[in-house]
Amino acid sequence: MSIRTVNRGRRVVIAIYLVVIAIAGLMGAILGATRPDIVDPVLFGVVSLPASPLGMAAYGMITVALALGVLLGAVAYVAARFDTHEPGSE
Repeated sequence: MSIRTVNRGRRVVIAIYLVVIAIAGLMGAILGATRPDIVDPVLFGVVSLPASPLGMAAYGMITVALALGVLLGAVAYVAARFDTHEPGSE
């Protein structure tokens, strides 16, 4: 596996990460536009957001970005620490 392949793989993972965050924002905006009365978003239990399309989109995007970002960061840390394969050494 070359360094070019590793970089391409990272770009794909980051692209999927961004697409998932965008979908979370879109779904939050749709939920906030159609049924703002059923939810009262509170970010991290501290910051109260309005039940508007913008508030729900921000809540969805921030929550998903943080949750997936922590998981991806953990995977990247473990992979960097314990991967014994050197790129380009085939």
